Amino acid sequence: NEYKSYLRAHRMPREIITVQVGQCGNQIGMEFWKQLCAEHGISADGILEDYATDGTDRKDVFFYQADDEHYIPRAVLLDLEPRVINTITKESAYASLFNPENIYMSKHGGGAGNIWASGYTQADGLYEDIFDIIDREADGSDNLEGFVMSHSIAGGTGSGMGSYILERLNDR
Repeated sequence: NEYKSYLRAHRMPREIITVQVGQCGNQIGMEFWKQLCAEHGISADGILEDYATDGTDRKDVFFYQADDEHYIPRAVLLDLEPRVINTITKESAYASLFNPENIYMSKHGGGAGNIWASGYTQADGLYEDIFDIIDREADGSDNLEGFVMSHSIAGGTGSGMGSYILERLNDR
């Protein structure tokens, strides 16, 4: 019993990276991060609240701590059109929470037009850009457990790009 308590207290964190794809994935992902921040006592700008400093929870699974006391989500935000990500990063209370290097919006901003094949094909053309972000985030983990992806299964970007990313992650 004492040995189990020791192992539980001293095991390495098993980090999880979220990958949010398309309108639906980023909207659901934003709600997920709001809830995690509330549960772990992290403010909308990534600062640990005074009541949450006892260190008994596992913030390090979904967040990493930046050098300046900010907690940053282990999150990758992807979309082929800018509206939802711009709302998150420019208009929401959580605008400064995410690492801007982990955000990808298509340069032409046209989206996938609710067409799965368009999202899939565009993702194939953006493979390097997308996986540079995912790989960098994974490389920053000490003991990566896996990924949580939020995306739609109908429509264009979330379903098409989401399918593409799932296939490529499975191939790795």
